[in-house]
Amino acid sequence: MNKIIVTLASVLVLNVASAQSKVKTFTFQGNVLELNLADSTEKGLMGVPIEIWSGEELVATEMSGPKGKYSMNLPRYSVFTLKFGKAPYVTKVVEIDTKGFERAADLAIVNLEMDVSLFKDRGYLGMNFMNYTPVAMAKFNKRSGKLEWNADYSKNANQRLYGVLTANGK
Repeated sequence: MNKIIVTLASVLVLNVASAQSKVKTFTFQGNVLELNLADSTEKGLMGVPIEIWSGEELVATEMSGPKGKYSMNLPRYSVFTLKFGKAPYVTKVVEIDTKGFERAADLAIVNLEMDVSLFKDRGYLGMNFMNYTPVAMAKFNKRSGKLEWNADYSKNANQRLYGVLTANGK
């Protein structure tokens, strides 16, 4: 009887481990850069936390490495949100919709790349929207097999940011 229970428990553990190893992932990588607002120069920024969210669930937190480089394997969620930031920098939020990505990833190795520029928080009035509002949105296009950025959305987010900076005399 004990041998049967041990055998069943072993099979259950093996099945759970096997199912977990079959969760498909893709590589998401890029650079986190510090943007100097005065002259628009950029340099790599090490040690920036990158939070990966699926809805209200924090899936993981990664850190940018030397010269701001980051690379992470992400499970395939329909929509996920990345939050880049730490004090004294303004947080940047990016939303990515990967619906349809599964088939493309099954056919080939697919990597997504994105560089993010952060700038220092100078306590500007109205800047807190950056902590929760995506500055960019992307959606996977099944036909082209590429991640496409919503340029209109980004333009509106940049105009809002420019308005805040202008209102603060910058």
